[in-house]
Amino acid sequence: MANQHTHKEYDSNEINKIINLYESGLSLSKVSVLLNRKKNNIKKILIDNNVWVEGRDNVKKNLNEELIIDLYNSGLSLQKIADKLNISKSPIKRVIKGAGILRSGTSSGKKIELSLKDKDMIKRLYLEEFKNSDEIAEELKLSKSFVDKYLHNSDYRRNRSKATTIGLVKRYNDMDYNEWLENLPEYQKYKSDVMKVTNRQPIHTLPNYNNRGVSGIDGAYHLDHKFSINEGFRQNVDPKLIGNIVNLEFIPWEENLNKGTKCSITITELKKL
Repeated sequence: MANQHTHKEYDSNEINKIINLYESGLSLSKVSVLLNRKKNNIKKILIDNNVWVEGRDNVKKNLNEELIIDLYNSGLSLQKIADKLNISKSPIKRVIKGAGILRSGTSSGKKIELSLKDKDMIKRLYLEEFKNSDEIAEELKLSKSFVDKYLHNSDYRRNRSKATTIGLVKRYNDMDYNEWLENLPEYQKYKSDVMKVTNRQPIHTLPNYNNRGVSGIDGAYHLDHKFSINEGFRQNVDPKLIGNIVNLEFIPWEENLNKGTKCSITITELKKL
C-alpha cells in the first residue's frame, strides 16, 4: 500500500530525474533538497528501481590530487574545480594549500574602494541573479576573497542552507531559482494567502485605479506589490503585510513587467509604512 502511494506522488519524469541525479553522484540529501521531496520517498524509489547503493553517501570521495593541482595550474578557480569534479570546495582548497600553490587575490595588495554603483551591482548580482562570489568576482574583476568578505559584512548574506539550495538548483535544474521557487507548493500557498489579503483592500482609493488594464494597452496600469510576493516568501514576511494596501500601488504595465520579482522598497521601508 505504501509503495502504491509513493508512485502516485511521482510521475515517470520525476522518477527518471531522481535516478539521473543520484547516478550523477549527488547524495540522497542533495537530491531531496533539489527536488523538495522527502528523503524516505526518494530512497524508496531508488530501491524500487535497483539503483540505491547502501552506504554510498557515507563513503568519502577519493581525491585525485594530481588532477586537482593540474586543473588549478591551468587557471581554474577553486570553485570551478569543485563544480567540475562534483565535490565541495573545502577539500580542493586543502589540496592546493598543501601543495603550497594557493594564489593570492587579484587586488595587488591595494585597498579597494567600491563606489555606490559597484555596491549596488554586487547586491543585484547576488540577490536578483543569484550569482555566487566566484561569479561576481569574475564579472567585476575583483578577487573572490574580497567579494566574500564584502558579502560577509553585508546584511543580506545568504545562510549556508539557502546558498546550497540555490547552487543545486542552478547546477541541476532546467530553470532559474525564482522559477523553481515559484513552483513550490509552499510558495503557491503563501501567494494565495497574500492575494486573499490583497483582494480585501480598498484599492479603489489608490492613484491610477481608474487606469487599471491589461498588458499591451497604452496607458494601462497594473496593481503591484512594492515589496514583492516572491521576496516576501523568501524572507518569511507575514502575508498580511505583503497584501496590505500600504504595500500596494498602480504602476504602468510596462514598468510592472520589467520589475518582475524585484522590490521597489526595502523591508525596513515597508515596516515603517
